[in-house]
Amino acid sequence: MSPLIRDFVQGLDDSEWQRSLFSLLQNQTYNQCEVDLFELMCKVLDQNLFSQVDWARNSCFFKDLKVDDQMKLLQHSWSDMLVLDHMHQRMHNSLPDETTLHNGQKFDLLSLGLLGVPSLRDRFAQVTIKLQELKFDISDYICVKFLLLLNPDVRGIMNRTHVEEGHEQVQKALLEYCVTGYPQIQDKFNKLMNVLPELHEIASRGEEHLYLKHCNGGAPTQTLLMEMLHAKRK
Repeated sequence: MSPLIRDFVQGLDDSEWQRSLFSLLQNQTYNQCEVDLFELMCKVLDQNLFSQVDWARNSCFFKDLKVDDQMKLLQHSWSDMLVLDHMHQRMHNSLPDETTLHNGQKFDLLSLGLLGVPSLRDRFAQVTIKLQELKFDISDYICVKFLLLLNPDVRGIMNRTHVEEGHEQVQKALLEYCVTGYPQIQDKFNKLMNVLPELHEIASRGEEHLYLKHCNGGAPTQTLLMEMLHAKRK
């Protein structure tokens, strides 16, 4: 494994991710008879986004960019990374499909990875199965996340050279890891890359759903989640 991937993996704190998730769910329903589950889902996604921004700002390559470039990259990739995070948590950290809240209500944890669109459930499952067949592991996950974040094709980036260099270094490290770590899986790297448009399709449909809910007054306002939804549509 390359030193780059080793550093990426060491920087992960998956236990904190789940701890924050379940802590928020319980705190929001403590002493409450019944809560709006869609509103609660939006609050969790908002927290996921804050964690994502915090991770990105402290991460390799990204932290050296100016704030304007950082925001453009995040606005372009946040939903893809969020769907990927939820796939990873389910595949590698046993995140369940649902949980019982403090007030006895059932909360659909899978809805978070679907960005609130139940009809995407089968699509999400199909992509997950493809990743499982490719023996998608934690090193693959974090490299793919960096590739989604460091996208040199995003319009308006000032320091495109730095983003391209970062993207290329991660791509090279992941390719080498796939070839040496999984020689039994033919063409693993390219097959992984071919899954990304399917991931993006789930994320885009989820974004559109949340944006329409927001426009119709059905989603919380003044949140980072809504700011991100609007930013891509300016």
